[in-house]
Amino acid sequence: MQPKTKKTIYRSLELPEGVVVKDEHAAAEPLAAIKDEYAKVFPDFSGNKEVEFEVNDGDSLSNIFEKESLSAGALQLLLDADKEHLRLANLIPGQRIKLLIGPDNNLLSLKVFLDLANTLTFTLKEDQYDALLETKAGKWRESLYQGRIIGSFYKTAKASGLTAAQIQQVSATLQDKINFNRLYAGDTFRVLVSKQYIDGQYSSESDVLAILIKNRNKTYTAFLHEDGRYYDKNRQGLSKAYRRFPVNGKFRISSNFNRKRLHPITKRVSPHNGTDFAVSTGTKVYSIGDGVVLRAGYHPAAGNYIVMQHSRKYTTRYLHLSKILVRKGQRVERGAVIARSGNTGRSTGAHLHYEFQINNRPVDAMKVSLPLSTAVSKKEERAFDKRRDLYLQEMGINNI
Repeated sequence: MQPKTKKTIYRSLELPEGVVVKDEHAAAEPLAAIKDEYAKVFPDFSGNKEVEFEVNDGDSLSNIFEKESLSAGALQLLLDADKEHLRLANLIPGQRIKLLIGPDNNLLSLKVFLDLANTLTFTLKEDQYDALLETKAGKWRESLYQGRIIGSFYKTAKASGLTAAQIQQVSATLQDKINFNRLYAGDTFRVLVSKQYIDGQYSSESDVLAILIKNRNKTYTAFLHEDGRYYDKNRQGLSKAYRRFPVNGKFRISSNFNRKRLHPITKRVSPHNGTDFAVSTGTKVYSIGDGVVLRAGYHPAAGNYIVMQHSRKYTTRYLHLSKILVRKGQRVERGAVIARSGNTGRSTGAHLHYEFQINNRPVDAMKVSLPLSTAVSKKEERAFDKRRDLYLQEMGINNI
C-alpha cells in the first residue's frame, strides 16, 4: 500500500459577463437573480409560466385574460380584490403587467407596474386574491422658479419652468386674493416646488410648497402646512375648511368603517374601508374639501367612482355613484357637487360609499381629525412659523 499524497490542481475559471469581481472573488448573487439571467442553466420544472404585457390603447384586463385563456371567475375575483385600489378597470397605456400562470392555466399572481413609484401585486391565496400596493418613497428635491411678468402670468410662469398643473395650483391657491389677469409687467413671482425622483428619474409627482407674488406695492404669500392646506405669512388660511360629510341634510349611516366586517355578498371577512350613507339614488354628493380629481370612471365592483386628491396627505373616494359630474384632472372647491349617489357596481342597494385616506391608508372618516378651522391652530403655530421661515430662506427672501 502506497500512502496517499495530496495534489493541488489549478484550473482557470472564466466568469460569464455580468458577474461582478471584487477583491479577486466573484460577488455572490441571489439564486433568483442567477435564474433570471441564466434561465437555460436553471430551468423551471414547476410548470408555471410568466407572461408580460405592455398596455396599449384599447387594452383591458378582460382582453388580456381572453388572450391567455384565463377564466372569467379569476377576473371577477381580481376585480373584487381591486376595490381597495381601483386600478385594474382603467389601465393606462405604457403600464407593464406580469402574469404568473400555473400548469392548470390558473392565475397565480398578477403584477401591475402603475408608474415609477407604485407597483400593485395580486396573489392567489385560498381561492381569493390578496392585493399589495408597494410604493417607492424616492427622493424629494426642491426647486425654485421665479420670473418677472412679461405678458400673461401663465406664459411667464411656463417660461420659468413651471408645469401647467403647478401653475394651476398657484392660481387656485391665491384666486381669492389676486386677479391673475391683472398682473402688470414688472410684477414678480417666486414659487418653491418639491419634486419626487425615483432612481434618479422625475416621477411627475410634485408639490407647490411656497408662493410669493409681488403685485405693484402688495405682496401675496402662501405656504403649505402639514395638514395639506395653504396659509399666508400671518397663519391665515387661503382655502375653505374641510366639511365632515359628503352629503347634506338628514341621513342614516347604514354601515360604519370596520376593518373586520363580514361582506354582505361574498360572506367573507373583508375590511369595510369607508362609511355607507343610506341615501336614495340621485342624492347630491359634495367634495369635502378643495382638491383635484385624481381618477373618475367605472369599476365592476365599485361602480361609478371618483377619487379626489386634497393634498399629498389626504385623499377621498366616492363609490357606487349613479352619475359623475367631474372629470379627471379637474380642480374642485370644497362644497362643489361632484356626483349623484346610486347603486352601481357590486351593491346591495342605493347608497353612497365614502372613504377618507391619509397617506393612502384608509381611516374612519367620521372620527379622523380634520382641519376644520380657517387659521393655523394655536398648538401648531410654532411648527408653521418654522416651516414658513425655512421656505422663505430657500426662496432667498429675508423680509416680507
